Amino acid sequence: MKFFPRERQFWLYHGAAMGFIAAVTLLSIVLFGRLDANNLASTLAWMPPYTLAVLGFRWPYLRRGWAGLAMGRLIPVIIGYSSLSGVAVMAVVAAMVMPFFWTQISGGRADFKTAEFLLRSILSNGLQAQLFISAWAFVYISAAAAQRAREGELRNLRLQMSLKAAQLSSLSHQLNPHFLFNTLNNIRFMIHEDGGRADAMIVALAELLRYSLESSQQDKTRLSQELAIIEAFISIMRTQLEERLDFRLSVAPGLLNCLLPPMVLQLLVENAIKHGLDQLPQGGTLNVAAVDGGDSLRLIVGNDSRPDTASAPPGSGQGLGLGLPNIERRLHLLYGDRAALKIQRKAEHFQVELSLPKEFA
Repeated sequence: MKFFPRERQFWLYHGAAMGFIAAVTLLSIVLFGRLDANNLASTLAWMPPYTLAVLGFRWPYLRRGWAGLAMGRLIPVIIGYSSLSGVAVMAVVAAMVMPFFWTQISGGRADFKTAEFLLRSILSNGLQAQLFISAWAFVYISAAAAQRAREGELRNLRLQMSLKAAQLSSLSHQLNPHFLFNTLNNIRFMIHEDGGRADAMIVALAELLRYSLESSQQDKTRLSQELAIIEAFISIMRTQLEERLDFRLSVAPGLLNCLLPPMVLQLLVENAIKHGLDQLPQGGTLNVAAVDGGDSLRLIVGNDSRPDTASAPPGSGQGLGLGLPNIERRLHLLYGDRAALKIQRKAEHFQVELSLPKEFA
């Protein structure tokens, strides 16, 4: 910390305060005394030592821990400092100005009591300087406290943003390890039976892995990119489910550039297959739809399911896995109350609907 602040705002406020004090001093002289060269010179000469005095208060306030003192202890400190510094300021002013106007002040009298005049002048004017220094100190303390409060709020906001980023990172979907192992095993067997299909599965898996890694670096992605990854995911799952998977996709016009959290729709599709279709011996239908909701983007994922999931209590989590709670927390972190997740259970059918604010890339 420098004794002379480098902040431009500090000097603007300090200059405004000195201008106000000078105006008040000159006005009081005009109203209750006589404005002459001596008074004018004293008013101007008063500014540099006054500045040094208030900076002398600022220095220990910031460096010596005065900012941590309770107001009950700080007030006597301010009064004591302003009393001493006020007298010192006026003594400096007297030393700077009076030699040039001594003849006018003494009136040329030989019996003029110099020491008594100087003492009375310094003490009386020192009282006024004390008031101005005290006022400056209290205003500075209030401004410094307000600045510390703002900095504290900024630190809290940064911490909240860091926490939010960490939570989003932890909740961002990573490909299921079981899915990876199953896919690699399927590729291993497929290499000996159908090399072309094995090659296509490797390409689709590479796209999934690349997208999963890239999506961890961004909060939102285009719907078109998410749908391309879903197509790659479905092409891999067809190898495992074969004819048991009937996938249907419907996208309203003009929505492909809409933004959504990455891997969210893919996770809903994976959730529908893992906890829905994969539990049915005969398989079933998986419907994915993107609907224009005016100010919102509605994403609907529905799948055939076992009859017993329709009677599961809403909070039981049966058939949901961990995916849906994670999605709900991600939506809350990104959108707050502007996003919603709805679950509908019907006889042999399960549906999840996401409603997001409509945003375009």
